[in-house]
Amino acid sequence: MEREHVAALLTYAATLDNRVQRMVATPQQAAVTITAWTTVLQDVPAVAKAVGWDVGLAVRGYYEQRGGNRSAQFRSIEPADILAAWALHRAELMSRHIAPVPAADPDDVFAYLAETQADRAAVSTGRAAPVEQRQLTRSEPPAEIAARVTATGSPIPPHVQRQLAGYRSIRIRRRQAIADRLRADGGADSERHRAGDRYASDQAQNQR
Repeated sequence: MEREHVAALLTYAATLDNRVQRMVATPQQAAVTITAWTTVLQDVPAVAKAVGWDVGLAVRGYYEQRGGNRSAQFRSIEPADILAAWALHRAELMSRHIAPVPAADPDDVFAYLAETQADRAAVSTGRAAPVEQRQLTRSEPPAEIAARVTATGSPIPPHVQRQLAGYRSIRIRRRQAIADRLRADGGADSERHRAGDRYASDQAQNQR
């Protein structure tokens, strides 16, 4: 926050609390108070629409005694109260943020970390909204994968399929055992039985 932000904030707080009015009663008192508050709140944004933050609402929340905080009954708002409100808001933002995969080459450690840190800093300072869903790597598969699917019907390379073939029979037997267990389970309904049979049959067909 800049001096003009703090001055406006104190003017607003003074309309809610006459104790704040006494803090800025004279130009000299106002200048000292504004300087002190600006120093403490320099890293707190006045308004950050991207993340739903407004310091004026934080001041109002203090006097509304939200969350069972009764401090307003005994003292006027202080910079520490705004710092605490911003810290809670920032922690909530970061708890929802899922950092996107950096565009930098992972082998370039400094560039990769720099992009990651810049992304987190943008959210934690209110300059960017948190990303709450993981992103897809791309909209279309790479040309190499698309060509392989067209040629073989599978994105898995043929030599890898051959290596996996020895394990698939084990998987089929395991799925068949599950289907048998469903049939033997007297409390299971017939739809579950049929689903188990269909799954085991599909696995057997895929193995062929």
